[in-house]
Amino acid sequence: MFQQLGNKKSLSLQVEESLTEAIRSGKFSPGQKIPTENELCEIFNVSRTAIREAIKKMNARGILDVRKGSGAYVSEISVQNASETLNMFFELSSDKDLVRQTIKTRQLIEPLIAKEAAKVRSDKHIVLLTKNMEAMIRCDLEDKKKEADLDNDFHQILLSTTENSVLQLLISPIFNLMPKFKSSVFAKPNDGDLINEKNIMIKHHENILSAVSNQDSNAAYTAMKEHLETTYHNYLTFQP
Repeated sequence: MFQQLGNKKSLSLQVEESLTEAIRSGKFSPGQKIPTENELCEIFNVSRTAIREAIKKMNARGILDVRKGSGAYVSEISVQNASETLNMFFELSSDKDLVRQTIKTRQLIEPLIAKEAAKVRSDKHIVLLTKNMEAMIRCDLEDKKKEADLDNDFHQILLSTTENSVLQLLISPIFNLMPKFKSSVFAKPNDGDLINEKNIMIKHHENILSAVSNQDSNAAYTAMKEHLETTYHNYLTFQP
């Protein structure tokens, strides 16, 4: 069931790799409980410390779900579980150029998402986008976190129209960074800058919503492209 352990790597790393390979090869299914610590100690002929360290790392990676008093289970496969690992990478990254790279990535992908949204959106999506716009307009200028969350939600709704779980896995972690990035980028501008920035964003969102609502895919593509070009310009202007 498990690969034999060698000598070149730490015991905990070897156990981790062997368990991971067993899961990858289908010997354990999502939701299935793996052998207990004592059983794994006997299987691998290693100490409990090595087993615990391996399980701890696999839990941190999202491969195992450790339940207190119950044991360790293979994590269920879902977009949310998979994207949490990417979320952790983005949140902990020390790359000072990450914001710029993130916006540039959005510029490549989101106009195409808006274009697709215009083709496949339902009436329910239009209702959600409209309510989001109304909440954005009512949002207090000083409540930058709420405004950033609403901005994030607008783009998440557009993404949801695609019903593409792979795309959601890749893009959602980037969207989840938006509130954090926006709060830092606009931390110091004066009220005039904030008012102007919000009004421009609302106008852009209105243009995107109008195009998606009218199922005008080319207009939706152009509106999103212009919106993200402005986002990039704002970042270059207001970054610390």
